[in-house]
This record gives sequence, C-alpha cells and structure tokens, in this order.
Amino acid sequence: MPSSFEHLIEQRLGEIDRLADPSSSRYGRLLNWQNPFDPFWHYGIGLSHTHIFDTGRGLCSFERHDAKFVIGIDHIAFEPNQTIERLKYALKVFWNWEYTIPGWNCEHLARLVATDEPRCYQSQPVWFLCNLTPNGDHKTARQAFRNYLALVAPSLNR
Repeated sequence: MPSSFEHLIEQRLGEIDRLADPSSSRYGRLLNWQNPFDPFWHYGIGLSHTHIFDTGRGLCSFERHDAKFVIGIDHIAFEPNQTIERLKYALKVFWNWEYTIPGWNCEHLARLVATDEPRCYQSQPVWFLCNLTPNGDHKTARQAFRNYLALVAPSLNR
C-alpha cells in the first residue's frame, strides 16, 4: 500500500493530467498573480485557460482567470510540454521541502520548473538572510532537481 505521501503526489499528478489543456496559451507557461491586499506576487504553472498549478504551500491546482504571463523569460523557458513534465517530476523531488516566504517559495519552484533557475526576485534584497545567492537563487534546488532528472528523464535537463 502506498504511503500517504505517495498517495498525495499521485492525486496531484492526476489533477495535472485531468486539467491540462495543451491548446491553451497558458499551458506549461510560468504565470504570476497578486491577491487583493497581499503585497507578494504568487507564481505557478498554467494548465489551461482556467487552471494553474500552485507551486506554493498548496502544491495543487486551482481555478484562476486573471494570472499574467511572466515576461522576459521566453529565451530560457522550456517548451510547454516539457514544463508540464518537469512540474510532475518536481513534485516528487520537492514535495516535502519546507516552504518559507523568502527562502524556498512558489517563485523559486515555478521558475525552476519553467526555466531551470530557482530564483525569487522578491527574496533577492534579503538573499544573505535566507542562504540564497545574490541573484535570489536557492543554492541546492537546481542541482537536486537535475540529479533526479538525470536518473528518470534526462531529456528534461539542459
């Protein structure tokens, strides 16, 4: 019998497969949005015109219509199908990582999945307090993900 951890991952993978619409312009794209009265930007991966996979605390799909495309990343972004596959593998690697607003958050994970850069521009000003690089990159996430992909899906690495 699978552990509750494995069961939750399988549920999330099923959500991604069920909600993904490759014909959507948002499919496999890095998206961001702000909630009312919230000073932080939130990040996720688009699944369809209506659904996003939240790479934050929830690690789940939700409905949102007003998210924006993250600009300035097209030259480093993976193709949408690759991004969705990377998202699925990322769940297995990062499911139990401790979420902290400045140190490991939705922007780090979403950017890692979509661009291979575990960067959070919102954390950049306090990088030295959060064990990040001066660019706001998480120091070990990229290598942990690349090592895992090298074993299970090497074509998803750069």
